[in-house]
This record gives sequence, structure tokens and C-alpha cells, in this order.
Amino acid sequence: MTAPPRTHGTVRRHTTRGRTWRRRPAPRLMGVALAAARQGLYVFPLWPHSKVPCLHGKRACTGTGGCADGHLGWEQRATTEPDLIRYWWGASPTSNVGIACGPSNLYVLDLDPAHGREPPPEWAGARHGRDVLARLAERAGQPYPGNTYTGRSPSPSDHLYFRVREDSTLRNTAGKAGWRIDSRGRGGFIVAPGSVRRDGIYTVAHRAPIAPLPEWLIPHFTPPPRPEPEPIDFGDVQPLPDKRRQRYLDTVAATVANAAPHTAHDTLNRAAFGLGRLIAGREFTDDEARATLHIAAQKRQIPTYEADSTISDGLEAGARYPRRLADRAA
Repeated sequence: MTAPPRTHGTVRRHTTRGRTWRRRPAPRLMGVALAAARQGLYVFPLWPHSKVPCLHGKRACTGTGGCADGHLGWEQRATTEPDLIRYWWGASPTSNVGIACGPSNLYVLDLDPAHGREPPPEWAGARHGRDVLARLAERAGQPYPGNTYTGRSPSPSDHLYFRVREDSTLRNTAGKAGWRIDSRGRGGFIVAPGSVRRDGIYTVAHRAPIAPLPEWLIPHFTPPPRPEPEPIDFGDVQPLPDKRRQRYLDTVAATVANAAPHTAHDTLNRAAFGLGRLIAGREFTDDEARATLHIAAQKRQIPTYEADSTISDGLEAGARYPRRLADRAA
């Protein structure tokens, strides 16, 4: 990625047929988006001073325009087309810049500071995700993978950018590789340097070409394969009493709503997977499960756009492994 052009608010004067007119420089964040697109990174606008996509969500979709054949989310609408980028940021010059990792063949490690929290015993003495990543590299007998393009958030968190293959299935993780290490892949996005939050600006910590994701890191972010489901015949098992079903839903909702910091995404995903299994086992309806999970996600302050995709993915995956609550002891 290259830095956006520095205009310093200048106004260029041009003369045509004896008349002088002014061409104002492109908005700064438009320059950020165009620079990213030139590097093959797919961008889309975020609300000003935030990291929330400002493209309409599924519930607000009118089914027209680009969504005529079905709703397209921010990941599907992210683009490298200069004309569309100029249109978006011309309409909203202060919109921050989001980079969709999946279409960009990008995998980003998000290394967070401790923020005063004590690490678990395995990572005793660590004060930042950088420390944990350095230990992982040492254990693997590899150098620290820092020689790649790196952004820094106002937190400050380090965002290490890596290229992955087009067929990569690596998705978002939270703490899977180690304490204070999250990642963004398919279904995720990163905020581009140059974007602004009320507490500071996203900057470039290390300006270098985006390196390929080191092979030794891939297993740390790859979920173990699930066994192939076996056919299940539930026969004429009687449904459980409504009170027990509701208690189960309340328990699932409370687990998500009270998820510990930096575990909310994974907790919601596991809850959706579990309910997906029970939907396939005819224990709950899809509407019941989705309503429960969305309400819990809202209480946990998980952004709606993130919750919607996580819930859908989890329910779909769980549907392959049906079960019933009656299978457990009462």
C-alpha cells in the first residue's frame, strides 16, 4: 500500500478559453481508499470516526440496484473500481476506509495490548500480542513475522497484513493462536491506515510490501476438521416441555450476553452452531434460534452486521450435525 497523496488543502487553478476555474483536491480518505485499491485491496466505506460499515444491512435492504438478485453485504460490495470509490467518498468524504480481507486475499493478525489485564499462566509476562507472537515464532524456530505491511490502531493494536491464496478458507479468530492475538480473514475486514476515530488515527507502523502468510502460522488459525455426520433417525421422540426448551434458550442467551472480553465472536459462533444442531433435530425453529441469538448479541454489543453473518454461519454448520435435547439426561 502507498500513502495517499499529500494535498495540504491546496486548490489548483486551471484556465480554459480565458476563464479560470478551480479543481479541488480529492478528499484525503478518498485518496486512502484509491491507494489501497491500486494494491488490489477491496475497500468499502465505514461510518465517519468509526469502524462500522455504512452500507445498508440485510434487514434494510430494498432488493433493488445491486441487490436486485439478493442482498449483497459489505464483503460482496467491496470494490477496487476507482469510479465507485470516487462516488462513495465524494458523497461522504469523512467516511473511514474498510478493507474486506476475503476478496483481497488478505489475512490480518490483530495484536492487542494487555490494557492492564494479567495474561494466563501460559503467557506469563506478556504485555502485548506482539510478545505472544514472538514466543510462537521462537517455539517454531522461525523469525518474528514482522517484515510485512503493518498498520496501527489508536488502541494501539498492531495489524500485520499477509497475502493468502485465493482458495484460502481461513476466517476470523479471537485468541485461537494465543492471548491477545485475533485475526481477520474471510468474512472479516480491517480498518485502513489513515482512517480516524475520535480517540486517534490509524497509522502505518511498518511500510513494507505485504508478505505471504508464513506456512508455520497457518495451523494456529486452522480449525480442526469436524467428523462427517452420521445419519440419525429420531423416530417418534416426543418434544420436551416448553419450560425446559425456554430455559435452554435463556441459558444460551446468557452465555453470549455475558461473554468475556475478546471472546464474544467465538461464543456467539459456538452458540449458533449448537442451536443449528437442535434446529436440525426439530427441537427449535430457525426463527426462535435467530431471535434468541440476535437479542443476546445486542446485549453484548456485538455489531449487527457481524452478529448476522456469525449466526448464519454457525446455524448452517450446526445443521449438519442434528441432535435433540432429549439425548441428554434431564
